[in-house]
Amino acid sequence: MGLDVGTTAVRMLQLGGSERDLRVVDAAKFVIPLDVKDDETRCRKFVIEGIRRLVKERRFRGREVVMALSAEELAVRNIRMPRMPEEELVTAVNWEAQNKFPFDTATAVIQYLRAGEVRHGDQLLDEIILFAAPRAEVDEKIQLACEAGLHLVSLGAEPCAVFRGFERFLRRREDEDTVRVFSDIGAQTTMIVARGRDIVFVKTIPIGGGVFNRAVADCLELAPAEAEALRRRIGRRRERSDDGGTDGDRAARAVADAIRPHLEDLADEVGLCLRYYSVTFRGSRPRSILFTGGEAHDPIIPATLGDRWSRTSTGEPSGPSGPRRLASA
Repeated sequence: MGLDVGTTAVRMLQLGGSERDLRVVDAAKFVIPLDVKDDETRCRKFVIEGIRRLVKERRFRGREVVMALSAEELAVRNIRMPRMPEEELVTAVNWEAQNKFPFDTATAVIQYLRAGEVRHGDQLLDEIILFAAPRAEVDEKIQLACEAGLHLVSLGAEPCAVFRGFERFLRRREDEDTVRVFSDIGAQTTMIVARGRDIVFVKTIPIGGGVFNRAVADCLELAPAEAEALRRRIGRRRERSDDGGTDGDRAARAVADAIRPHLEDLADEVGLCLRYYSVTFRGSRPRSILFTGGEAHDPIIPATLGDRWSRTSTGEPSGPSGPRRLASA
């Protein structure tokens, strides 16, 4: 089972069948109430009890589960290293990771990805993406799964998990050198750039649902919980409305106006990410930007960001042809 414990909801998914013919065994979600999420002890208890209930009442099989460390729990850094064999790189990466993160790396869990070759002057170096998390964050995931009656068999990094949902469709020869950008917008925003089936760039941007909720609260003089509840209600109306639910809706327009400056800031940050990629890895330009995450389902967000690029889409895997384009600008 895949288990995602987010800031506003908990989601579970289990797949069956073969690699080429996957099917959904079961999928479920429950929302974390606003009056619970700000109390860490109550929230943790609510999440554990909710997971136990889903496992008992739904059609999930077994007790093994996979999870991922979120952008808030994970630190990401880029370093450049001389080219060397893999066994030497492991030691070198752990040495270079010292003092790169705002926590003690001696007890942290550190993993890395080779992003590709980059030229620095006369040297040909390896661009390395470092992922690190304090040991306490990892132990908490293991303990939460255990208390929910589950056995955690794999703990990944959220950026890799986001890309993996699309990577299995990228099997055509023309996909090998195609560059795609994924913008996962939740409480924060994670940018992922992939070339073919390889991740070459990852960055977390501290702009997302949390910033949007605070902006609405300040603009409309609401408590943060009230602002989040208002955005949720407007989001549900938009899902049910053919025109996006904003025509004649003063509250929806006020919310859109409140978050627009932050969307512009986010667009600027995304632009810097794309510039870093184009300078570091010369070659094909990104073919598309795909939006994922809970905040991406608010049509105003991808539409506003889409005004800054010639081609955007809201992403969901759809078959061997790759991610489906749902919206373009």
